[in-house]
Amino acid sequence: MIDDAFIAWVDESGSNTRDDPGTYIMGAAITTLRQCEPTRLAMAGLLLPGQVKLHWRDEQSRRQARITETLAALDIEHLVVVTSPHEVHATSERRRRLTLGVLFPELAGLGVDQVILESRGPKDDQRDRQMLDHLRQRRLLNSTMRIDHQVGRDEPLLWIPDALCGMVTARRCGEPELFDRLASKITFIERAP
Repeated sequence: MIDDAFIAWVDESGSNTRDDPGTYIMGAAITTLRQCEPTRLAMAGLLLPGQVKLHWRDEQSRRQARITETLAALDIEHLVVVTSPHEVHATSERRRRLTLGVLFPELAGLGVDQVILESRGPKDDQRDRQMLDHLRQRRLLNSTMRIDHQVGRDEPLLWIPDALCGMVTARRCGEPELFDRLASKITFIERAP
């Protein structure tokens, strides 16, 4: 892969089920290969002693602010796709597929060559690959973009989209401050499923 090829690091989250029901969020941090190692080191540098992974929902507000400031200082762009409102009885997997149906073509349009999603296990990872194939068969995606999966605790770059999803949830629930600090670097798309 060439150094300036684009890689998207993707994670997902449901929103706050009480204050923002029926919402599904996918965040993508977009880097070049050259940006990966310095960005990875910046994220790993945020770990507390004994901590193996950053997870937005586990962090106190002061730590969330520090994570946000670190992200704001990095020279990378982000894409966030929100699909809402989903039917009350829609499964999480259906919500994910509908959101990937927006995310993958948007990433391809930005010139992303590789998408790395947080692994949810072999069966679920296969579903993501099937969704990519489905979009190609329907001619909604005509790029050579490929997807891979990695374990979140092993890849600090996957902690970034987790934080993006957390910021979006807070924004949608009336606390926009952290999202606003990063807003100039985020392309935000909201669609009905």
